[in-house]
This record gives sequence, structure tokens and C-alpha cells, in this order.
Amino acid sequence: MLLTAIIAVLPSLAVAAPAPSKIPVLPAIHTTYDVYVGGFHLLTSNIWFEEQKNAYHVVVRAETDGFIGWLFPWNTILDAHGRINGKRLEPKEFYTRDEWDNKPKITTLRFNRKGDVVPEFNPPNTDQNREIVTKAQRRGALDPVTALLQMLAHVAVDKSCAIPVPVFDGKRRFDITGRDAGYDFTDSDEYGVYSGNARLCAADFRMISGEWKDREHANFWKKTETEAGREPFQIWLASPAKGLPELPVRLESGSVAGLVVVHLSSWRYATSAEIKRAAQHVDK
Repeated sequence: MLLTAIIAVLPSLAVAAPAPSKIPVLPAIHTTYDVYVGGFHLLTSNIWFEEQKNAYHVVVRAETDGFIGWLFPWNTILDAHGRINGKRLEPKEFYTRDEWDNKPKITTLRFNRKGDVVPEFNPPNTDQNREIVTKAQRRGALDPVTALLQMLAHVAVDKSCAIPVPVFDGKRRFDITGRDAGYDFTDSDEYGVYSGNARLCAADFRMISGEWKDREHANFWKKTETEAGREPFQIWLASPAKGLPELPVRLESGSVAGLVVVHLSSWRYATSAEIKRAAQHVDK
């Protein structure tokens, strides 16, 4: 991947500033990301985030767009909430509803105080020949949304992307490990809204358990049609406005279907009432 500019030395003020001991209090915010695969606009994702009284709440709604959406109608809803303990996020519940061809599938993850994660499926999970994720492997894992928030929290508190995060999505257990990759310049081209220097992070994926036993790796875990192993994500982080933390403004990764590019296409402040409305349709 070609980088247009790399800044090797951190600004002196950022080096000298003491790191905070906890996640800073943030205003409620709404962001929109557009996802392109192989040059085609695949889907749009809207994300609402709220932090209140040492707790967090995130609602994500995504769906395929345009001609692709007409051919392959798909939408998903994710709802994650939990506690903020210093600089750690402690999930309580994660809900996701995927709908393909008018057939919804619901997964709920409940996190108990002993560190275990209990998944529930509606309709019941009928997967066969898949590796079983053990209780020991699940212990201490985060849901996918909280895991990404934890990486962003680490950047906000420690000014570094270097953090390993264990993730469990209900069927698969994998690790995401962040790496610092310096700074890079990104343009606010016709797709994105941010232009300027950004922190560059790499996120590596490693499967722990939950893979299929009787067929090749799923496409998400393949570099090419014949080569296994997920390509790392390159993530550009920057603050889109004064008072906001560093947010992903661009993401890129290779895939079997072509280059995956994600742009921050808009953002604005939100309200608690708006976030509640975004989650109202969650049929728990």
C-alpha cells in the first residue's frame, strides 16, 4: 500500500503531555461510513455512540446500497452497551440482527461478572462441523463493537494503537492486535470528509477457534482464493473537530473480493433521544 506522506516523529507536545488515567468523557455523536469493495459501493453504516454515567451505548445500522442493494438486499443492526471502568470497557450485552432475503437471524451475547460470554441464537444455531469455542477461550473476550471501541480508547488514553483485544462474535473467537505505523496524510477526496495528517494503525487478525472443519476458510479469513490468513486493516485515525477524540477516518484492507476501503463520509453531534430511537426497533 502506497502512503502519500509519513511523519516519523510525534509532535513534541503529544510526547510531553501526560497520559490520562481514564477514558475522557465524550459528547454523543453520530458517524456515517461508506464501504467500497473492489471499487464498488457495497454498503453504508450509521453509528451512534453515547457515553453517560460511566456507561457506553453504541447502535450500528448498516445495509447494502444502490444496485448491489437491489440484487443482494441485506441489513444489520448491532446494539452494544456496558460499563466504563477507568480505561477499560466492560460489556454487558451485545445484540445483532442480520437480515438476508427477509430472513432475520438474531445473536445475543450476555457477559457475566465471571468473565464468561453466553451466546443465544434465534433461530437456534444449526452449524455443524465447526470448531467449538470453549468457555476458557471465551473468558475475557469482548464483542466486536466493544473491541473496536477498546482500541480507540487505548489511543485516547495511551496515544498508541499497540493493544491486543480478544473478540468473540458468538461463533468465532479471534484476536485483533493493533500496531503503531507512524503518521500519514489522507485527502478528503470525493468519498471522505477528512483531509490532513492522521495517526496510522495496523490491525492484525488471528483466529483462535470457531473455524469450519470441513471446508476452506470463510472469505473473511482468506487473503486470496488459495491463501488463508486475514489481511491486516490499515486504519487512519484523526479528530474531525476540536473536542473530539481520534476517530477512524479511513480504513483499507485486501480481500478475496478486492480492496476494501472505508471512508468517514459524515459526522455530527447526536442526542440521547436520537440514540434511543435508533435502537427502538431492536426486537429483544
